[in-house]
Amino acid sequence: MADTFLEVNLQHLYDNVTCVKKYLHPDTQVMAVVKSNAYGHGSVEIAKALLQDVACFGVGLLEEAVELREAGIDKPILLMGPTYDFERVCKHNIMISICSINHLEQVVKWTSNHQKTIRYHLKVETGMNRFGIAYNEAKTAIDLCQAATYGKLEGVYSHFATTYKSDKDFVGQQKRKFDQFVEFFKSYKDPLIFHMANSENTIDYKDAHYNMVRLGNALYGPCNSQKRIGLKKVACLKGNICYEKPVKAGENIGYGRSYKAKKDMIIGIVSMGFYDGIGLMKKPIGSKMFGLWIYYLKEIYRYMFRSKTPIYYDSKPLEILGRPNMQYTIVDITDIDKVQGETIEVEIRISPIFIKENIRRTYIAEV
Repeated sequence: MADTFLEVNLQHLYDNVTCVKKYLHPDTQVMAVVKSNAYGHGSVEIAKALLQDVACFGVGLLEEAVELREAGIDKPILLMGPTYDFERVCKHNIMISICSINHLEQVVKWTSNHQKTIRYHLKVETGMNRFGIAYNEAKTAIDLCQAATYGKLEGVYSHFATTYKSDKDFVGQQKRKFDQFVEFFKSYKDPLIFHMANSENTIDYKDAHYNMVRLGNALYGPCNSQKRIGLKKVACLKGNICYEKPVKAGENIGYGRSYKAKKDMIIGIVSMGFYDGIGLMKKPIGSKMFGLWIYYLKEIYRYMFRSKTPIYYDSKPLEILGRPNMQYTIVDITDIDKVQGETIEVEIRISPIFIKENIRRTYIAEV
């Protein structure tokens, strides 16, 4: 079977970090978010590549943090989702997020009973309504933290529900709420790290930097920020045409006879299908009607005015013939000039987040 692999350009990764750092105060730290397999790029290799460029790493699941530790990553790791597996947290020296007063009480009790230290950041609620304590619980939280013998509060953070680009008023409202927490926790016995900005708001909203920012999307390429700062796409999915054959005009192609050849043509088979991410897209679930309308209008625009295929050869789009299969996709290669027997390498433009982990990742240091 033809080899398909995700090529990850580490030089572009370094360039993106450098690019964003130009917008930061010299004392502002960077957390590299490597959750969900570093957005599909390979969390271990991305973390190893960034060891000298960031202060710490952020993950969403305990298993992701443990994987980094077992791979030799020794920098601080913040688990941003809740966990109650305090034994594993201690074993692997992972910072956790405290998401409620009850959660904090359990950490304080466990660390006291076992005489083991757990480092943690306190997640506070400012408007996203996912995880976090409310402002009226802040005094209870700080009293518990101050009295804890083994638990160690190291930071306070929150999460923007939207971007400065799309809703400045709500972003500003959230920041003002977070500022209240910041002022309150400045009375804590030790200096703390305060962080709220994700990639887009790091670029567009300098007032939200505090003393650390969290970079996810911006590490891996252009993100949904208002400013365009020269971020480079880090990953490129590549594969080969594993089979080719002539098809006569009028013959059917694919499942459900979903395409009829309009002319004599040469078709090529790419050994990737919807199982691997081709043809998949994010769909809004639970959105308001207005949001759904906006989503579908964007899809209509993309269909009418942009390339309808994610598969390219020599920067030129290859038409997909019929529906992508589970593991194969059929494309038109009639107009490709090649030497007899030469392998045709194609570029498949889909988000790495959709690409299965069994697809090989290769890492290059430069173009």
